[in-house]
Amino acid sequence: MINTNQGLTSMALRLQTGFDEKGAPQFKDKTYSRVLPTATQDDVFAVGEALASLSSYKLHHIQLLSREDLTRI
Repeated sequence: MINTNQGLTSMALRLQTGFDEKGAPQFKDKTYSRVLPTATQDDVFAVGEALASLSSYKLHHIQLLSREDLTRI
């Protein structure tokens, strides 16, 4: 039997840093760990937007990355 526990949650901001020589957009991801598992999606999005506003790059999207830890019992 397998037991599931809520693991760490993190947030990743995908920022558009420019364009390559063919005109395709280039991106950079910035990840922030230790997001509280009790944080709502609205809260995470608001914080992500606030953090992205400190950058000179344009925010493309925000990812909420949740992890579950599995153990055998």
